[in-house]
Amino acid sequence: LVVKHAYSQAYCDVEHFLLHNQAMGVYLYGELMVQEDPEQQALARRCLALVQEEMDQSARRVVEEMIL
Repeated sequence: LVVKHAYSQAYCDVEHFLLHNQAMGVYLYGELMVQEDPEQQALARRCLALVQEEMDQSARRVVEEMIL
């Protein structure tokens, strides 16, 4: 709902989830990108940059395909 309604006050919660639940966050990365909101897309890219080295390789590949 945060992503769907662009509730920017809760983006810190989305960021926390993506940073600490990399595999479970794959769907959320997709939702951030499909909304075509520049702020949401920047959030997704920032989170990936922070965790890409410690992500599972297959999960990282999927997220990179969505983002790049």
